[in-house]
Formats: sequence, structure tokens, C-alpha cells
Amino acid sequence: MRKHASDPNPVKALTFFQDMVNLDNPSSSIFDPFVFASLIKACNRIGALREGKAVQCYVIKVGLDCNVYVLNSLIHFYLDCGKLLNYARVLFDTSCERNVVTFNCMVSGYMKAGDFRVGLSLFVKLLRGGFGLILKPNYVTLVILVSGCVEFGEFYVGNVLHSYCCKTGLDLNKEVCNVLIDYYSKCGCIREAERVFSDSDKDLVSWNTMITGYAKSGDSRKAFALYRKMRKNNIALDRVTLIGLITACAKCRDRKVGNVIHGYAKVWGMDNTVAVGTALINMYSKCGLIQYARKLFEQLPKQFIDSWNSMIHGYVECGLNNEALDLFTQIESQKLKADEVTMLGLILACRNSGEMHAGCHIHSYIESNSYLTGSTRLCNALIDLYAKCGSMTRAKRVFDAMPNRDVISWTSIIMGYALNGEVEEALVAFKHMDAEKIAPNSITFLGVLLACNHAGWTEAGSNLYAIMQKVYQIEPTIEHYGCMVDMNARAGLLGNAHQFVKKMSIEPNAIIWRMLMNSCRVHNHSDLLLNIVNALDILKTSSDPEDHVLFSNFFAEAEKWDDVLHQRSVMRVQEASKVAGKSSPLIDKAPHIANCYYAKALQTMHLTTVSKSSGARRFADIMLGPRGQINLRNS
Repeated sequence: MRKHASDPNPVKALTFFQDMVNLDNPSSSIFDPFVFASLIKACNRIGALREGKAVQCYVIKVGLDCNVYVLNSLIHFYLDCGKLLNYARVLFDTSCERNVVTFNCMVSGYMKAGDFRVGLSLFVKLLRGGFGLILKPNYVTLVILVSGCVEFGEFYVGNVLHSYCCKTGLDLNKEVCNVLIDYYSKCGCIREAERVFSDSDKDLVSWNTMITGYAKSGDSRKAFALYRKMRKNNIALDRVTLIGLITACAKCRDRKVGNVIHGYAKVWGMDNTVAVGTALINMYSKCGLIQYARKLFEQLPKQFIDSWNSMIHGYVECGLNNEALDLFTQIESQKLKADEVTMLGLILACRNSGEMHAGCHIHSYIESNSYLTGSTRLCNALIDLYAKCGSMTRAKRVFDAMPNRDVISWTSIIMGYALNGEVEEALVAFKHMDAEKIAPNSITFLGVLLACNHAGWTEAGSNLYAIMQKVYQIEPTIEHYGCMVDMNARAGLLGNAHQFVKKMSIEPNAIIWRMLMNSCRVHNHSDLLLNIVNALDILKTSSDPEDHVLFSNFFAEAEKWDDVLHQRSVMRVQEASKVAGKSSPLIDKAPHIANCYYAKALQTMHLTTVSKSSGARRFADIMLGPRGQINLRNS
């Protein structure tokens, strides 16, 4: 039975058991609990839920339902095969005997189902003696719980679990140390990860986990230094080591070292494996060598979706969105099973290119596949796609149909309303979010402030800005400051905007000063503008052509033509030219957005006349071509 259950075709175990039952004189082995444990394992491997339930009935019939080995097999079966967490919990609660394997299996089931808090409560109950004084957690229990902290972002709980490991001596276990290194690396505490790594009894997994931690934190120098130290200690590397080093190269966009590691992978015969190949595709895409990535993609096996995903995201990384969408056509023609990563890449490609028609096709594909329907991440991405393409009706439809909404869902719909000028809807969504007790984040407040900015609701925006700081203790970023400055400046409250800039807790950047100066020009506050220009060093020393164009326009309106020529000469010396304007692809996809921005452009357009002074004529000679045509590069 054990052999048949472990075979590539576990169905033989079921027929073999049936033959045992049909014997005229069945042997005593029919009552052996290990026979049923192997049989349940076979049912689990082939996903035979109905047969597994029949085996449980037979177990009850022969009186083995209290056997702990059979119980563990049934709990694992219901958690893995049928995803029937309630069935497994009933077995766990009503069992006569439990061991640590039973407990670990139940906690692992809750983690896989996304119920981290319930799994943690079982652990707390175990420590309090709720399952008897004999039953104690082992290292596997801690590995499951710390891994759950990594997956669900429960970093405070992870620190407490680490303290428990230190008190009980479980921190000396290799597996526990490795999962703690991974935990601290992913929560951004790389120094704590280093401390655990240095104090532990290391194996290959320890080295790989630490190298990967350095790579994902962006410290490629330490990742390569640790690899050299690993080789000096005669530790043999594997494909996980290579993937960690390739990830480090992708983070720092170091194509030279990446080529060297690619050469190592070829020497060791690992370059054609899907895991290493996808990492190399990602690295070459990050370095802008998309043709190298495509060549490598063609050499990989095409029956695995991972390589397709890496290539799709690589094209999106390099701005080749149509090429990414073409790959989806090939995926459909080869009848491959796309996953969530595939869909996220394709939705991103549609959003960047404004291809709402292709986005609708992707949405239809998601709805026609049950394993993708209801994914919160995909729904959030679809809301963002439709909002950026100007179709808030579709975005709202996706939002309303979501079974589970998180803070990103609410933020996406609020930001969508704000970007499309639907101010009241954005604030109503913010109130509904507050009513559902979902705490907003800094991006959420950026959306509502943007909405108030577009509507000119200065008082409402100021109140929300105060709520963000006082109620939610969210420190404003440069984006929040910029939104508040622009809001006051557009309303003509230039004195308030200037005082706001002075009281900022962080140094204002050039963009904020540009907002303020442009508003001074629009509202004809030349005195304030002149004071800002004279006192401002950040723009005077700037090498950005936009700053010099801004100064040049200001001096032209003030008829200070010598200063205008000085700014233009500085641009020539720096060989800086103003970036030419161009239409967005979204304008073609969403005409009503084009009309909206066109109307705003007409409202803010200001035409100035140039006097016939000598300075004006000199300036006109520079700005006009030989036949009196406007020189667009200089204007």
C-alpha cells in the first residue's frame, strides 16, 4: 500500500485496497492504521475527494477513527485535497488523541487558507496548556508560524516568536534560523538577519537565504562578498545561489557581472532551467537588453508559464507593451494556463499603452477562469487600468463586484475618481472606506487631496490634510506638500501657499517652487515672484532646462531682455533643450479625457505681447526663424 501510494499512478492503491477487502478471508492487515494512512495519501495525491470520504467512513466502521496516524492523514487530506478547513477542524476538535504533527498540520492549514490569526490563536492556546500539558510545539511549528509572519506581514508577531525561540533553545535549530533570516530580510531588518546568520550553524540554505536577502534589499556588494566567502568555505552552490546573484545584478542593473554569472550558469549546465532562465530574463530586461532576454526566452521550454511571465514583464519594463500583449496571443494559441502573474503583467501593459480594448479582453479571460476570478490583486489592477483609460463606469463595476476589498482597492477607486475629475465621487468613496473601518494610507490621502485640488475645494482639502496628520498619524511626503501648495496657489491664495512652503518639514524641491512661481505669473503677483526668484538658489543653480525656461518667461513678461538672453545662453552652454511636447496615447483611447484637459488648457492659456523695444527685437530674432516662423525648440 505504501509503495502504490508513492507511485506516479496512485490509483493502483485504491484498486489494491479493493482487492484486499474482497478476499474471502481478509487478513488482519485490513485493520492496520498504516494501510489507511497510505490509502488516504493516495486519495490526496489524485484529488479524489469522494473516495477519501468513503475511506473515512470505512475507518469509522473498523474503529480506527481515534488513531492519531489516521487522524493526521485525514486532516492533511481535507486541507489539501478538498480545501475543507471546517471538516479538518471538526476532526481536530473531536479527536481522542493528538500529537504535535496533528497540531502543525492544523496550523499550516490555517496559514494556507489565509487565516493567520486563527492559526496563531491555536499556538497561544497550546502554550497555555489548552491541549494538555504533554503536547509542546517543536521546530516545525515555529517554521510554519514565522513563515506566516513573512507572508502576511505580521512583523511584530515575528519578533515575539523569535524571542520564544531564544527562550526555548529552538533558535539553535538550522531550519528555524533559516526562516528567521528570511523573515528579517523581507521585513527590511537586514542587520538582524546578519546577526542570526552569524550566530547560526550554517548550511547551504542559510547562505542562499542571506545572499537572496542582500540581493532583494538592493545591497549587491554584500551579496557578492558573501558569495566569495561561501566559496572560500568550500560550500557548493546550487541554482538558488545563482538566482540570488542574478537578482542582485538586476537590482543594481549591473550587466557586466550579470554576463559573468550567465557564463557560470552555462558552464554548470543551469542556464536552460526555467528558474535560472526566468531570473536571467528579468536581469537583462532591467538592464535594457531586451533582445538578449528574448533570445534566452526562445531557448527555454515553452510548456511552463513562468518563462512567459518573465518575458511579458520584461517587455513592460522596457516600454514594449504591444510586444507583451502579442505574447498573450501565443499563450492562448498554445493553450497554456495563465496565472495571476501573467494577468498582472498584461494589465500593466494595457494600462501603460492605453489599450482599453485589449484590457477588456484580459478582463474577460479572467472572468472565464474560476481560479483567477475574485483575486484582489487582479481586481485592483483592473480598477487602475480602467481609471487610467478614463472608464470609471467599468472601474466601479469591478470594484462593486469584488468579494474582498483592501486599502489598495479603495485607494485605486478614489485615485481614479480624482484623476478623472469626479471629485464628489472620490470623497464619497473615502467616506464609505472610513465607514467600513479600513484605515487609509498616504496614497489614499494623496487621491482625496488631488480631488480637492481639481475642484478648488481649498477648505475641504485643508481639513483632510489635518485629519491625515492628527487622526491617522501619517507624515506628509513631498507629494502631499506639492498638492497643498498647488491647491492654495490655484485658488489665488499665494500668500498662504508661500507660508506653507516655508513651514514644510522637508526641503522643498524644484517642482514645488515651479508651482508657486507659475501661479505668481498667472495671478500677476510680480512682487512675490521677484522675491522668490532673488532668494532662490535651488533653481538658479539648476541644470534642468525647465527651470531656465521658467526664468526666461518670467523675465520676458517683466521686459528684462538682458536676463532673458542670459538664461538662453546658459542653456546653450549646458547644451540643454526643452523636451518637445507630444500627445499621450490615452488621448486617442479616451476622448472625453482629451476634451477635459483641452478645456482646462483653454482656461489657463495666457497670451502676452512683446513691446517694440530694442531688447524685444533682439529676443524676437532668437525666437523666430529666418522667415519669421516660430522656432519651437527655443520657444
